[in-house]
Amino acid sequence: MKRVCAWCRKDLGSVESENHSADTVSHGICSDCSSMLRPQFGMSIDRYIDTLPVPVLATEVYNGRIIVKAANEPACKAVGKELREVVQHLAGNVFECDHARLPEGCGRTMHCSGCAIRRSVMTTFETGEPQGMVPATLSRFAPDAPTVVAMTITTVKIGDLVVLRVDRMGPEGPA
Repeated sequence: MKRVCAWCRKDLGSVESENHSADTVSHGICSDCSSMLRPQFGMSIDRYIDTLPVPVLATEVYNGRIIVKAANEPACKAVGKELREVVQHLAGNVFECDHARLPEGCGRTMHCSGCAIRRSVMTTFETGEPQGMVPATLSRFAPDAPTVVAMTITTVKIGDLVVLRVDRMGPEGPA
């Protein structure tokens, strides 16, 4: 099985696996990216993700809810918001999830357990295992009718944060 850095896509070599073919790709993090993500090495998460050309958000899990702690400019553009509308907000509200508008709010509705974004962030937070190129769909609020947004995401845990990269995001049409 091939291993690739989830952030810079550097080849991390191959590992033997009885359950996966040689063409299967697993994601991890290379030592360069890991070092750059650690504040004690001279660069904060905020500064590092600002250097990345793809949408990246650093999230924190608090009381079962996913709160965005930092985001880069491509992430803000992808969700159509200013940084102040992203940082310190719940992930579902940032992505304008239609279900986050329900009275229970993001992370607490009956729909949240099926959310691939939530499951990926929570799995990475709880196990430390990165989740690579995970397909996700989101029913996004729109005044006329919700639209379905197709995404592919990658998550990696750095300290107490889960860094979420949006690999692809685009509308699929009405829900």
